[in-house]
Amino acid sequence: MAALKPPCAMIISHRHAFIFLKTQKTAGSSVELALSEICGPDDVITRMNAEERGDSDLRRGPQNFDVPPAYRPWGAALLHRLGARARRSGFSYFQHMPAALVRRRMNPAQFDAYRKVTIVRNAWDREVSLYFWATRRLSDKPSFDSFVRRRVWRPEMKTFEIYAIKGHSVADTVLRYETLAEDFAAFVQSLGVEQVPELPRAKGNFRAKAKRDYRDFYTDETAEIVRRRYAREIALFGMAF
Repeated sequence: MAALKPPCAMIISHRHAFIFLKTQKTAGSSVELALSEICGPDDVITRMNAEERGDSDLRRGPQNFDVPPAYRPWGAALLHRLGARARRSGFSYFQHMPAALVRRRMNPAQFDAYRKVTIVRNAWDREVSLYFWATRRLSDKPSFDSFVRRRVWRPEMKTFEIYAIKGHSVADTVLRYETLAEDFAAFVQSLGVEQVPELPRAKGNFRAKAKRDYRDFYTDETAEIVRRRYAREIALFGMAF
């Protein structure tokens, strides 16, 4: 089975001076949908596909993800000529964009001054979520044990790199998946926004309705594989199996 990457995107809000660095399998689509409601016309909101949106629609966006205002009006023509090279040439914000690349794409001083916010989730729970997402369309699904083992020789899911530069987290605000509603409300209120947008249900839940405890999926060996795979963020946030 080929490795799959869950889709994700990002927001840069000049209105509220924050950057949402969207990680994978952390309900980031719901947060992005909600944050789009408080964005201004000059803010960056990257594209979101139909599966990510679920039953919800962005109140604002996608917008400003290809050509920054400083490059208009001639930038649009240049972007068209560059085609697929636009991303590599620094003319596009795109899905699961690492913090280091966002900083290079923006004015570095502006990046440093803006508040960086991200979401983290227990690594073992997230791996179970990744399993259900990656196998959702397979008629012959591998076992979870096989899925974890087969990923040993593949790059780790890009999560740490989303909010870290040179091995160090740049996130000023970390929302915990386990307490997301409360953390999200506190973050939005800290921006001076009185009316907190509702977190919508974005992507469908691919896990069975009667959600099992993630620990039930693991053996001692597969739990250790995940521990090694995501060792940096497990240590950084004190995650426990």
